[in-house]
Amino acid sequence: MFDPYTGLSLGGYDPVAYFVSGAAVPGLADYEETYGDTYWHFATEGNAAAFRAAPAVYIPGFGGYALAAVARGVAQPGNPTLFAINRNRLYLFASEAERQSFLADPDAMIAAAAARWPDVLKLLAY
Repeated sequence: MFDPYTGLSLGGYDPVAYFVSGAAVPGLADYEETYGDTYWHFATEGNAAAFRAAPAVYIPGFGGYALAAVARGVAQPGNPTLFAINRNRLYLFASEAERQSFLADPDAMIAAAAARWPDVLKLLAY
């Protein structure tokens, strides 16, 4: 999920911090990287270096769109402060209720989102 006007991903939150701190940590423009035609901010140079070394590890699943929405076939931006990590993959949610639903049965929601993701991508292409 990125801002189409600024190109900034995750609302400026540090994608590596979710994994190392277990928290949504705002990044700083001082530690900015470009990847996939978008800008990513980091809280520290170390986090930026980790991202440079393996960006695919830190990019949210389903493009940062809200996982439960993708599972319904909807392209709703995820809230970068509502997240979960499952099997070393970051997922974002639109509400705490959706996050709790995911935590109750993560495999089912991921499978449903994976099945609908090609349709969601078609919606995003317009």
